[in-house]
Amino acid sequence: MKRTAEIILSVIGAVLNGLAAILVIFFTIAMKSQSIIDQMKSDASIREADFQTVLHTIQALGWGIAVVLIIGTVIGIVAAVQLRNNKRPKLSGILLIIDALLVFFFTVGFGVLPALLYLIAGILSLVRKPPVIV
Repeated sequence: MKRTAEIILSVIGAVLNGLAAILVIFFTIAMKSQSIIDQMKSDASIREADFQTVLHTIQALGWGIAVVLIIGTVIGIVAAVQLRNNKRPKLSGILLIIDALLVFFFTVGFGVLPALLYLIAGILSLVRKPPVIV
């Protein structure tokens, strides 16, 4: 049985996860740039202590989201490789569903589309049965 749909969905999800991880890493690194910090200070009308707290929170949250997105990308690739030769479709389906939940709940909205793709691919992997040869 061909698992083309599941493979394509999981690869697209992994690519989108990877792109989101790169975007989050870039944004987190940019938040350390002094010129961007100065511009944000001049635009905002908040106290210095509050600004520093918000800045540190954004930087810490950014690295956490990036790590989750990278883990989600790796799990998606592993599941796609397992599906490639129809080796372990049940394991791949479970991995994809776990990955969908992980990416959806721990990325604060950055991984909604990849999570949806992983969920669809995981359900397809679990539901589709190989044809019975008589």
